Amino acid sequence: MKIVVFAGGSGTRFWPISREKYPKQFKPLLNGKSTFEIHIDNYLKKFDWQDILISTTEALSSTVKEIYPDVPLYNIITEPIRRDLGPAVAMVMLKLSKMGDLNEPTAIVWSDSVIKETKLYFDALKLAEDLLKLNPSQLIYIGDEPKYANENIGWIETGKKLEGKFGLKIYERKSFTYRPSIDKAQKWFATKTHLWNTGFFITTPSFILNEYKRQQPEMYSIMEKISAALDTDKEYSVVKKLYPELQSISFDNAILEGLDNNNTKVIGGDFSFADPGTLYALKQFLQTSQEENVTKGLVHNYKTKDSLVFNYEEGKILSTIGLDGYIVVNTPDAILVCHKDQIPNIKEMLKKFEDTDLKKYL
Repeated sequence: MKIVVFAGGSGTRFWPISREKYPKQFKPLLNGKSTFEIHIDNYLKKFDWQDILISTTEALSSTVKEIYPDVPLYNIITEPIRRDLGPAVAMVMLKLSKMGDLNEPTAIVWSDSVIKETKLYFDALKLAEDLLKLNPSQLIYIGDEPKYANENIGWIETGKKLEGKFGLKIYERKSFTYRPSIDKAQKWFATKTHLWNTGFFITTPSFILNEYKRQQPEMYSIMEKISAALDTDKEYSVVKKLYPELQSISFDNAILEGLDNNNTKVIGGDFSFADPGTLYALKQFLQTSQEENVTKGLVHNYKTKDSLVFNYEEGKILSTIGLDGYIVVNTPDAILVCHKDQIPNIKEMLKKFEDTDLKKYL
């Protein structure tokens, strides 16, 4: 089995903690470790470096190498420009197609989320590997039991229950929705008809490449030209030229939503998955109660509740009075004050920084 860890995101919803040159997946946010390190360290307990690949940007490849000097350079797959995960997954699958068995089970995982129940998770990987050896033309979802109505991730509607193993459940997939409305998320959480999509999938390069050909023909035609140049002296120049032409689209929208249900299965369990994709989601992950504040650094809160207050400046106190549901982050060069309901606007605000004197703060 191959493990592909995606670590090229910019983490804009974590600004100003997360920056272009050092995004959130590399920040030591959880017990002194980054989510990237937590994942890689766990995989190294079960897999050798030859079976672990890391997808990131050219700019962040040196950061990956600094953290893990032993990772082979060939196993760091870079994209010259961010085009979201649709093109990034395609690029990795092209690389894997050059490395060997097109039907080898391959796990697609993200570096900015957390799975606490690692034993159960590795059991799920083994179960998925067994399923793919029987039928390599499918994609296996890892679905977690929902903890609340989260509208920021995908939801998998489960169908017929199949025979499970290792205490895990296997389902047919009935439908998949990426980032539903809060009303739908609340309904599905109440009715228990859906699982959270962890974003961790096990499939094969042959199946995924065929799905790009079927669902994204324009993207696939460009990918074919890139594929022809891989592992040649023209690789760098061809990728540099053609990759920016690929549509910027999520893997969920590009491939997952259009999969035939007959070609999918869902492994369900209580993996204690968390996707602290925003600063408030990080607060929810670290809190012990909704009313509790989560703080870092020299902070004093007075009559403030349900807030994340982080202070990264030594010798300066950050104090709040009467806040309810706020994010307050102070770094040496930027301060963010934002209500939790306005977090989706952080990304839009940062777009305004581009091509201005404010770009240096990205």
